[in-house]
Amino acid sequence: MLKDFIHLFTLSCKQATYLIEKRIHVPLSITEKTRLAIHLSLCKLCRSYNIKAVFLERLMKKRTTEEACNCRFEKEEVEQFKVDAKEKLNER
Repeated sequence: MLKDFIHLFTLSCKQATYLIEKRIHVPLSITEKTRLAIHLSLCKLCRSYNIKAVFLERLMKKRTTEEACNCRFEKEEVEQFKVDAKEKLNER
Protein backbone atom coordinates (compact mmCIF):
# COMPACT_ATOMS: atom_id res chain seq x y z
CA MET A 1 0.00 0.00 0.00
CA LEU A 2 2.73 2.47 0.99
CA LYS A 3 4.71 1.48 -2.13
CA ASP A 4 1.74 2.39 -4.35
CA PHE A 5 1.34 5.70 -2.54
CA ILE A 6 5.03 6.52 -2.96
CA HIS A 7 4.92 5.78 -6.69
CA LEU A 8 1.79 7.86 -7.16
CA PHE A 9 3.60 11.06 -6.19
CA THR A 10 7.24 10.31 -6.84
CA LEU A 11 9.55 8.03 -8.81
CA SER A 12 9.22 4.28 -9.06
CA CYS A 13 12.04 2.23 -7.59
CA LYS A 14 13.20 1.41 -11.11
CA GLN A 15 13.43 5.11 -11.98
CA ALA A 16 15.16 5.86 -8.67
CA THR A 17 17.85 3.23 -9.20
CA TYR A 18 18.40 4.56 -12.71
CA LEU A 19 18.97 8.05 -11.30
CA ILE A 20 21.28 6.69 -8.60
CA GLU A 21 23.45 5.10 -11.29
CA LYS A 22 23.16 8.10 -13.59
CA ARG A 23 24.26 10.44 -10.80
CA ILE A 24 27.57 8.57 -10.56
CA HIS A 25 28.45 9.42 -14.16
CA VAL A 26 26.77 12.74 -14.92
CA PRO A 27 25.21 15.50 -12.82
CA LEU A 28 21.45 15.32 -12.36
CA SER A 29 19.08 18.17 -13.10
CA ILE A 30 17.42 20.00 -10.21
CA THR A 31 14.16 18.15 -10.89
CA GLU A 32 15.87 14.76 -10.93
CA LYS A 33 17.75 15.54 -7.71
CA THR A 34 14.55 16.63 -5.98
CA ARG A 35 12.50 13.64 -7.09
CA LEU A 36 15.31 11.26 -6.13
CA ALA A 37 15.70 12.88 -2.71
CA ILE A 38 11.97 12.56 -2.06
CA HIS A 39 11.98 8.92 -3.12
CA LEU A 40 15.03 8.11 -1.00
CA SER A 41 13.44 9.76 2.03
CA LEU A 42 10.47 7.40 1.69
CA CYS A 43 11.97 4.13 0.40
CA LYS A 44 14.39 2.22 2.61
CA LEU A 45 15.23 -0.31 -0.12
CA CYS A 46 16.40 2.39 -2.49
CA ARG A 47 18.32 4.11 0.33
CA SER A 48 20.13 0.82 0.90
CA TYR A 49 20.80 0.48 -2.85
CA ASN A 50 22.12 4.05 -2.91
CA ILE A 51 24.58 3.33 -0.08
CA LYS A 52 25.85 0.23 -1.85
CA ALA A 53 26.17 1.99 -5.21
CA VAL A 54 28.17 4.85 -3.68
CA PHE A 55 30.39 2.38 -1.82
CA LEU A 56 31.10 0.37 -4.98
CA GLU A 57 31.82 3.51 -7.01
CA ARG A 58 34.32 4.75 -4.43
CA LEU A 59 35.94 1.33 -4.24
CA MET A 60 36.29 1.10 -8.03
CA LYS A 61 37.62 4.65 -8.31
CA LYS A 62 40.19 3.96 -5.58
CA ARG A 63 41.26 0.71 -7.21
CA THR A 64 41.70 2.21 -10.68
CA THR A 65 43.83 5.07 -9.33
CA GLU A 66 46.00 2.63 -7.37
CA GLU A 67 46.52 0.41 -10.41
CA ALA A 68 47.44 3.25 -12.72
CA CYS A 69 50.60 2.29 -14.52
CA ASN A 70 53.58 4.47 -13.81
CA CYS A 71 55.74 2.56 -16.25
CA ARG A 72 59.10 4.12 -16.93
CA PHE A 73 61.49 2.82 -19.52
CA GLU A 74 65.21 3.25 -19.27
CA LYS A 75 66.86 5.14 -22.11
CA GLU A 76 68.73 1.99 -23.15
CA GLU A 77 65.44 0.04 -23.40
CA VAL A 78 63.93 2.70 -25.67
CA GLU A 79 67.00 2.74 -27.89
CA GLN A 80 67.03 -1.08 -28.11
CA PHE A 81 63.34 -1.05 -29.06
CA LYS A 82 64.08 1.44 -31.87
CA VAL A 83 66.94 -0.70 -33.17
CA ASP A 84 64.83 -3.87 -33.07
CA ALA A 85 61.92 -2.14 -34.82
CA LYS A 86 64.18 -0.81 -37.60
CA GLU A 87 65.67 -4.28 -38.12
CA LYS A 88 62.25 -5.86 -38.42
CA LEU A 89 61.13 -3.18 -40.89
CA ASN A 90 64.24 -3.71 -42.99
CA GLU A 91 63.66 -7.46 -43.09
CA ARG A 92 60.37 -6.92 -44.89
